[in-house]
Amino acid sequence: MSPSAVDYVDTDRYPIVEAGPARDALIARMRGAIEADGCAVLKGFVRAERIADLVEECDRVAVHGHRNFNRTNPYFTQDRPDLPAEHPLRRFYDRSNAFVPADNFRRGSILREIYEWPVFAPFVQAALGEQRFYRYADPLADVIVNTAEAGNGFPWHFDTNNYTVTLAIQNAEVGGD
Repeated sequence: MSPSAVDYVDTDRYPIVEAGPARDALIARMRGAIEADGCAVLKGFVRAERIADLVEECDRVAVHGHRNFNRTNPYFTQDRPDLPAEHPLRRFYDRSNAFVPADNFRRGSILREIYEWPVFAPFVQAALGEQRFYRYADPLADVIVNTAEAGNGFPWHFDTNNYTVTLAIQNAEVGGD
């Protein structure tokens, strides 16, 4: 039997399924966090007892990750020798990680079930306060997994997307230096 998003998302803690005062209050808290901090963190959005299932799903497809090793600045641009050496556009860092593309997450996979859950996109849209909101149409990038092996790192940077929804399911065992 395929998993259902409702089996994985803690809808008691995060009432996103039905419109009403509880959902409205959650959305108001999220908007406040986005306004104050630029992001909203929903700890425990995925039920703690189901995280291992997600990790297992991701581990199974990690072998299909596209690995990338390069040096980049926080803006993902070329060097600008016309600027002072201390300018952020001239600060380059080692970047190495892997992205598992979306075609590894077929219908019925846990991540795809959450992403395609009919209440998920409207919930994100409401939290962002956007009149129009569209799912990412790229069939290889709508649902991805970012992996990092020992020695890999993904330095600080500015995302070029208007919004990003991240399910952080596993912390690094060491690192962050």
